[in-house]
Amino acid sequence: MELVAKITLLFAGWGAIAGVLSGFLRGMPTEQGSLALLAIFFSLFYASYRLAPNILKFTPDEFPGGRWTGLTAFKRGFLGFLIMWLVLWILTYNIAIS
Repeated sequence: MELVAKITLLFAGWGAIAGVLSGFLRGMPTEQGSLALLAIFFSLFYASYRLAPNILKFTPDEFPGGRWTGLTAFKRGFLGFLIMWLVLWILTYNIAIS
């Protein structure tokens, strides 16, 4: 499997974890719940960016383009992270309140 595909799947996996956590925390009061959702979203996205080279065992030079920066992580992984977070957040929240 290509490195870019592995990175996309890694970000999607972290997005799934963030979505499940966000779905369960949405039952908190409005202000605290919203801040918790944002904190979970951004902290797990940042963690996936920082841990991707260690988990997938690649050096930043092996990445296509020669550099692993925050911008390349944003371009490659944000959409998968966002979609998985949103889908699982809605699913978990609806299951939790019913």
